[in-house]
Amino acid sequence: QAQIIIMKYLLYTGLFALTLITQSCLTSKQHAAACAPSNLYTVPMDSLTNFQKVSYAVGHTVASDMKKNGLDTLDFNYLKVAFQDVFIGDTNRLTEAATQQLLRSLTDSLRRVQQAEQMKKYEGNKKVGADFMEGLKSNDSIKFTASGLAYKVTREGNGAFPKATDNVTAHYEGRLIDGTIFDSSYPRGNPAQFPLTRVIKGWTEGLQYINEGGAIELYIPYNLAYGENGSGAKIPPYSTLIFKVELVEVSDAHKGHNHGPGGHQH
Repeated sequence: QAQIIIMKYLLYTGLFALTLITQSCLTSKQHAAACAPSNLYTVPMDSLTNFQKVSYAVGHTVASDMKKNGLDTLDFNYLKVAFQDVFIGDTNRLTEAATQQLLRSLTDSLRRVQQAEQMKKYEGNKKVGADFMEGLKSNDSIKFTASGLAYKVTREGNGAFPKATDNVTAHYEGRLIDGTIFDSSYPRGNPAQFPLTRVIKGWTEGLQYINEGGAIELYIPYNLAYGENGSGAKIPPYSTLIFKVELVEVSDAHKGHNHGPGGHQH
């Protein structure tokens, strides 16, 4: 999709370059090289034809989008040459393979720049989350595991403990550390059913610390949650998450194995 966007940029920005070439230029190879006027910047917009105004409007809109998406300049001399080649000579000085490779490289470059800017924008979440997790260590009721997960059992259950390969049924509420709730099963009226192999690492590990009928609070650092990318519009990159979870039921696979997971440290 990004490559298509870039190709559209090049196409529409070319329309702006065409305002440097009069209509008569497009009818004659002999005149094409010499007919780009140099005083367009001083011409009042009110004196332009509708065709010229449309050309300028398209060019200005696309140039704005180009800058917004990270492509802030092009060599308009060669852009003009390319349009002259197509409209006048119907030629391509580059092979189709070379053209596609250049566009792919441009797309990849813009994507890397955008990703770097995105990460920089949200990198503060990493420190805020780390400070939050560090602050939990003063709470004696909260335990930490070797992975960095923190949890507090708020209600003991009386059924089976799940294993990492089990399916479970649970009610839950998830929120950011600023208190914003981003998801909850309670308003829907039904608990969620899912395999523990298909959820974030903090859930896979954390739900093994309670049994059926139990409840737990999970404090999940970003690397055990949705990582550096976040999830959708509600969970920004590097977000530390808090979940309240009630374990309603464990699948039949391990019924009777009524013991919790080992290896956690306080």
